[in-house]
Amino acid sequence: MVQLTAAERLAKVKAALGMSGSNYQDETLTIYIDEVIEELIDAGVQKEVAESAAAVGCIAIGVNDLWNYSSGGVRHSEYFNRRMTQLSCKKVNVDVQTD
Repeated sequence: MVQLTAAERLAKVKAALGMSGSNYQDETLTIYIDEVIEELIDAGVQKEVAESAAAVGCIAIGVNDLWNYSSGGVRHSEYFNRRMTQLSCKKVNVDVQTD
């Protein structure tokens, strides 16, 4: 599973949202990205999966949902909820050390 740095993840989310090419709103987007990743983890997605390239589309949709929230709360899109469920089923390959 391809792991991304925070900078790589920000660049990919900005590209998905049509915001690439500038540092416009980077701080706000980073806060939202971190929030969505924590939401994925709290929903049962393994941390390694939530921070991987496999989750970028879901993160971008989640950020968009937060960005466009209206008074009274945030409603995640059907795609976000479906993809979050799929990501929670992904397994991480871990090397097991033996002594």
